Amino acid sequence: MESTVPFLSPVSQSPENHFSFYHNFELFYMENIAQNNSFDQTQTLESAFSGLNVSGYPDLPDSGYQFGGGFARAGQDRNNNVIGEGTKVGPDVESWGAFMYSSYQLGSSRNTEFSILPSSNQTRLLSAAASAAGCTMPFGLNNNINRPSFNTSKLCNNNQTRPHWLHEPLNCLSLGDLRGRLVALAKDQYGCKFLQKSVEKASKEEIDMVFMEVIDHVCELMSNSFANFVVQKVVDVCSEEQRNQILLMVIKNRFRLVEICLNLHGARAVQKLLEKLTTQQQISLFMSALSPGAVALSKDLNGHRVIQYCLKNFSDEDNKYFLTVVANNCYQIAIDKCGCCALKHCLDHSNGEARSRLFQEIIANALNLAEDQYGNYVVQHILELKETQTTESLLRQLQGNYASLSCNRYGSNVVERCLLESEEPLTTRIIVELLRSPIVSTLLLDPFGNYVIQSALSVSKGFVFDALLNLVQDHYPIMRSHSYGKWVLAWFSRRKQLHM
Repeated sequence: MESTVPFLSPVSQSPENHFSFYHNFELFYMENIAQNNSFDQTQTLESAFSGLNVSGYPDLPDSGYQFGGGFARAGQDRNNNVIGEGTKVGPDVESWGAFMYSSYQLGSSRNTEFSILPSSNQTRLLSAAASAAGCTMPFGLNNNINRPSFNTSKLCNNNQTRPHWLHEPLNCLSLGDLRGRLVALAKDQYGCKFLQKSVEKASKEEIDMVFMEVIDHVCELMSNSFANFVVQKVVDVCSEEQRNQILLMVIKNRFRLVEICLNLHGARAVQKLLEKLTTQQQISLFMSALSPGAVALSKDLNGHRVIQYCLKNFSDEDNKYFLTVVANNCYQIAIDKCGCCALKHCLDHSNGEARSRLFQEIIANALNLAEDQYGNYVVQHILELKETQTTESLLRQLQGNYASLSCNRYGSNVVERCLLESEEPLTTRIIVELLRSPIVSTLLLDPFGNYVIQSALSVSKGFVFDALLNLVQDHYPIMRSHSYGKWVLAWFSRRKQLHM
């Protein structure tokens, strides 16, 4: 007795055992071939299939597709429903692959493919159907339609790159069992965790064995995303002599040292090494190797972290040569997004001659820095330090350019900072220069200059304030109808000092 199965069954199962109409289909097919020897060019595929009896499956849901698994949609959904000479029947497809995709993807939304054709006749019938649709079927097509299979190779890529011995459990092994393989183990995600735990509780002999294996590869391991943690752990537990050998290996090539510091993982490992330096000789050796790369390090976020550690934890004498290199290249560093922050840290953690040299170089370039999107923050930082002599030197450098700076997006911030951070005599000098400028009236309506005027009104007193008040009164009519002018008037409205 034949078993009953759903109308749509997977290709892997033989339809002969499940379709009650199979013999009718075979008979119809042979009669059709005998009569026409091929598909008639004036006959639609729908009419060719109309002889198939599927009434034995009344519960089949109406999917919108005629018998054929999606080859042609019912009714108005078809694009080519006019039959004539030179007209293709069925969907507008140009290749067998496209035909197959459009005809046998029923249920594709669930990544499941079905076939309603007997496996022994798929090739013959589909070849004829493709010929009628104007498509060509590739030579040598297998009797069964090729189905895409689930590809698990991507899931194994990580395992394929790992040595075969790393696939074995490591918990039952000791450091001695892994002798000669520690470098590869340190670069592995799970191997590095095993090594960290093992090194932490290792004996002196085992630590010496680990050290001898990694010392020649320490620079490479410090920049590795996993191995850098192993290096940090080795630095923690090794002896002073071994730590000195690691330092010498790291600073052996100055360019390699800078490259390590510019790396996210390398910067962390270097900081751990710096924490363990105990002698003045070790610090001097490191800073001598690091200083030539001061510019590159200052302009990089990872390098900046190494610099910051040195500035905070080493003496002025240790940082002297490094700060000299920074001062000689201060403009180049100050106009960089990360460099401006590094330069501010250099100012905060320097003293004596090195600090004076930094101030001198920044003030000499103050006018250009004030108009730069990053350099203006360095100039403002000097003003925020409120060192009287330095502030006076800076204001003298900017003298004669306050009006033009006030109309600049970044320069206006510097002028405001000059007004807010300077003492009254210096502030008065700046406002008087603005009032005497031929473009002072445009500052009232300027998108940046109006903020300078508001700051000037906030800090001015006496005759200087009166002069600013008269300037606003003279231009009140035009300011009322101008968006930026209204902002200046709003300052008065908040203080209820303007009566017109």
